[in-house]
Amino acid sequence: MASSISTYALLLTFFTTLISFFFITSRSKQKFKNGKKLPPGPRPLPIIGNLHMLGQLPHRSLSNLAKKYGSIMSIRLGNVPTIVVSSPEAAELFLKIHDGVFASRPKIQFSDYVSYGNKGLGFAPYGSYWRTVRKWCTLELLSSSKVELFEPIRRREVESLVDQIKRAAASGQVVDLSAKALELMENFMYRMIIGRSKDDKFDLKPLIQESLRLTGHFNISDYVPFLAPLDLQGLIPQFEAIREGCDNFLEEIIDEHQQDKHKGQKKHRDFVDVMLSHLDQPMNPNDESELHIIDPTNIKAIILDMITGALDTSTVAIEWAFSEILKHPRVKTRFSKKS
Repeated sequence: MASSISTYALLLTFFTTLISFFFITSRSKQKFKNGKKLPPGPRPLPIIGNLHMLGQLPHRSLSNLAKKYGSIMSIRLGNVPTIVVSSPEAAELFLKIHDGVFASRPKIQFSDYVSYGNKGLGFAPYGSYWRTVRKWCTLELLSSSKVELFEPIRRREVESLVDQIKRAAASGQVVDLSAKALELMENFMYRMIIGRSKDDKFDLKPLIQESLRLTGHFNISDYVPFLAPLDLQGLIPQFEAIREGCDNFLEEIIDEHQQDKHKGQKKHRDFVDVMLSHLDQPMNPNDESELHIIDPTNIKAIILDMITGALDTSTVAIEWAFSEILKHPRVKTRFSKKS
């Protein structure tokens, strides 16, 4: 029994290596026939490409490789061809002059499960759909008029947080500023996006934190796609658990808003109401080439992205601001005088 299992494993390894070798070779030949020449870079290995060269500190490893191969070099992360840019002049070419060509994010397995098939703003490929969603989010949530509208709420929440910190300091208690900043942004998010205060029915924060952790987790399926069905790292059940939890929360929020609308109880439209107004409507009615119909998964993906952005990016910015202030006593003194 043991010998048959080992034989099967050896055969599987052999055929996987053989298929990967022919796959990489055929892609390289195709590019040569098309007249496309990649920038210089280290020679990749079968299956893993140049992944073995990244080490524990990929940014330093790539910096060392750039010294040898130049400011624009090509590497292969598994089966994914990748261009590494490491100079301001080269970065300007990619991020400014030809930014539209490189605007889309790489497709990853996580987004297929949690972002409803890349329908949110964060992972949707650059194009008409992405530009329309960005316009909706900017006008209905991030515009100066919307930010000003919620200024009293933000002021009230910040004043409450400052009072809590003052009381804790007076009694000699330790305050976790990271947790307080996250709680502050969570209160903002519920008010601005969902249109109500936070309750205890759903706690979305752990799901968002876990999804952010998994987004940055190394997933071999993103780099060697033919291994995805095997789920060697056991990540798919974790993706599905996050999707189920987020979907239950979003379904509850959407049902509440639809019921309030039917009962005539809504006095002010929040971001969820605006998104629901596009349900079952063509995204660009005046553009015959873009007749994408908005369905519930589109709306849930967009709302989830806005919630994630509100909880994560703002909280991280506040944490770094506090860290920099604490490391520079002169700046801290100036802030104390102004307050």
